[in-house]
Amino acid sequence: MCSKWTKALTAGLVSVLCALSSTASAEVVLKAITYAPPSKNEDSMVIFRKWMERVNTAGKGEIRIELLGGPEVFPVSDQMNALSKGLVDAVMTFSVHTPVVPEVDTTGLSDITPTEERANGYLALLDKAHEKMNVKVIGRTATQSGFYIFSKQPIRKLEDFKGIKIRSHSGYDPLFKKVGATPIGMSIAEIYGALERGVVQAAPYPIFVYDMGLAEVSKFVLANAFWPSHTTFIYVNLRKFNGLTPKAQKILVDAQLENEKDLAAVNAQLIATERGKLEKAGMTFTNLSKEEAKQWHDMANQSRFDALNSKISADQMAKIKSLIVR
Repeated sequence: MCSKWTKALTAGLVSVLCALSSTASAEVVLKAITYAPPSKNEDSMVIFRKWMERVNTAGKGEIRIELLGGPEVFPVSDQMNALSKGLVDAVMTFSVHTPVVPEVDTTGLSDITPTEERANGYLALLDKAHEKMNVKVIGRTATQSGFYIFSKQPIRKLEDFKGIKIRSHSGYDPLFKKVGATPIGMSIAEIYGALERGVVQAAPYPIFVYDMGLAEVSKFVLANAFWPSHTTFIYVNLRKFNGLTPKAQKILVDAQLENEKDLAAVNAQLIATERGKLEKAGMTFTNLSKEEAKQWHDMANQSRFDALNSKISADQMAKIKSLIVR
């Protein structure tokens, strides 16, 4: 009799443990990396962390994001390749993969909001273009942010660019050449040292440079940001995304939709706070005249469109312009 009860009890315990194990293993964990260190206090990182928190709260027991780290896990230039191959499941980065998906280089040129991009088909176009990389586009992590010019001498008119050596890469080169500057290619990690040693007199970067120490080696900031929509997005491995339950997929997208509701306001507050910190550190913000500010915006955008003409078909380019240019 005892033996029967023991067997029954054992069978029951096994069933319970199996059920618990099944429940625990049902939660899918997406391994994520970012182009910046996780502690970096800039708009894209703050907004990405908000998305991750929303997913982890809504997805408890279903899906969870685990942030592995930043460029110390995979160098920025290798992150999208790692995502494509499934070595990680999610990446938040900028347009480093333009050689494979040139359309992504138009993301900084958008004159419309992320919500409008989602509604009019621009986001779907980007998503489709990324399929060849086995990548799903979730959405933006910054808007109305763009790139500022940090310099040793003030830039108050476009003429002031002439002859200055400026940190650059292939994406910036056409614009800087248009205004008569001399582009010098280098990585983000080299900016501080290059400004300190005088290798360059200026460098473009999003406004979030206080923790990079740029106030120590440059005293001026051109406040007329170019490519204002910025280029940072959340991407997920497409096969991984397609393998999720419809509920888990919805959690990922819904967290992004919630982020987009206050994306502009969050960005504006973060930018205002960072500007205050830089001004307190002794940096002076300068502005172009209204006419030259418009010229700077148009020149920056056109330089990217021109550079992309040989990489994106005429029909695709016409469609993109019709969607994002006001």
